[in-house]
Amino acid sequence: MPKNFIVIGAGIGGLATALRLAHRGHRVTILEKTDQIGGRNRPLQVGQAHFDSGPTLMMMLDPFKKLFEDIGERMEDHLEIELCDPSYRVFYSDGSRLDGTPNVAQMIQQMQAMGATRDAENYPAFLGKLAGLYHDSIPHFVRKNFLNPLDFAGPKQLGIVLKRKMLSNLAKQIDKEIQDPKLRMLFSFQTMYLGLSPFDAPWVYGVLTYMEYGEGIWYPKGGIIEICNVISRLSQQKGVEIQTNSPVCKIEGSAVVLEDGRRLTADAIICNADLPYAEQALTRQPPRNHAKRRYSCSAFMIYADLDQEVPSILHHNVFFGKNFKGNLDQIFHQRALPDDPAFYVCASSKSEPHRARLGGTSLMVLVPCANLDRPWSQDDHDFLVSKIYERLEKETEFKRECIKEVKTLTPEDWKSQLNLDRGAAFGLSHDFLQSAFFRPSNKSKTNPNLYYVGASTQPGNGLPMVLISAELVEDRMRREGLI
Repeated sequence: MPKNFIVIGAGIGGLATALRLAHRGHRVTILEKTDQIGGRNRPLQVGQAHFDSGPTLMMMLDPFKKLFEDIGERMEDHLEIELCDPSYRVFYSDGSRLDGTPNVAQMIQQMQAMGATRDAENYPAFLGKLAGLYHDSIPHFVRKNFLNPLDFAGPKQLGIVLKRKMLSNLAKQIDKEIQDPKLRMLFSFQTMYLGLSPFDAPWVYGVLTYMEYGEGIWYPKGGIIEICNVISRLSQQKGVEIQTNSPVCKIEGSAVVLEDGRRLTADAIICNADLPYAEQALTRQPPRNHAKRRYSCSAFMIYADLDQEVPSILHHNVFFGKNFKGNLDQIFHQRALPDDPAFYVCASSKSEPHRARLGGTSLMVLVPCANLDRPWSQDDHDFLVSKIYERLEKETEFKRECIKEVKTLTPEDWKSQLNLDRGAAFGLSHDFLQSAFFRPSNKSKTNPNLYYVGASTQPGNGLPMVLISAELVEDRMRREGLI
């Protein structure tokens, strides 16, 4: 029999869950706080430049394809994607550069050119180890509901953990595999996609490096938001109702109370608002261990509408500072502002020129920084803007006087605009005790009618993980006989 479900939040996790439930014939209403869909993936226009305001990388295509396959569609019929090759350009502090690419031969040539002969020789074997880690970890520890401890720590799972050394330190494992300091940075920084330092991360997160160098980085035409747009259209075709400007202020059993006073009931509620916020503000039953939870870092963002081209950068770019570990220690351990910040630059107009003004560039900068465990100030804002502009002017054709309009996003904004506790842009941290079985469950412990989907629940942060999160919620609801 068709049932009635309410989804709180129109991020990619909420949209994907709604689409899955509607495909099964159920009635679904999405309540979105803001005036647009997308959540952290929402679109942003600054001047004549268009941006994906949050995630900009499309990796690990399987969860994307599976969503469409599970509703009887083909992703290729709805999304036009292209491989970014090179994946990104790396700018080192000594002025040298390297283009990361899934093309193994080109990677080996670049390693040889920089004098890393032994690393070049070992690179295929290194990539093979990462592939083995990936193919063992995803089905056994990611794409799985942990209904009891043995689902996580059974004999088979423990054997895989030991075989792949999954719980060893990522940075130390990279040091064993790679000799060149620049390549060590190149193959370990990916944990920053999770808001986690590679020096604090378990080796299992080497799967992120494999996603880049084994499978590549993709770009959907229209930007990352086009993924949400397509899922939204398909869900509405199946009867999903999306109500924007409809903030929820409370969850009570199988009902939600909106800020405008409406009270809506359903057979179950799926919450796509970030889990720590939802537990504190919506269920109003903060967990006892809330204060003990660890959070990811935050991010300082710059969105600049340039009236100039910047030929030396690619669509994706990474700028490393002089002291890789020191920069990470300042962010994660000292809770200080990095004095020589590393950062990421995205110029989607390199792939789609219409996303910028004629002859211009849509330039987005992401600077990892401490979350709001450390207070944020205007001086912090001004310091980072100055540092970023100086570095870009030194190593590229960028000129700050060519900025026609600019917008910034601070840790305070992540908290106030997107309900991310402590301004943690990536949600809860992904350290071992907040991963897999130990990450907050997608089923509320206090409300049998409430499920969670998104970055801070299982399996974790990132577009493919959140799509898998939607898979897992559907699977749990099916197992429980709700759908």
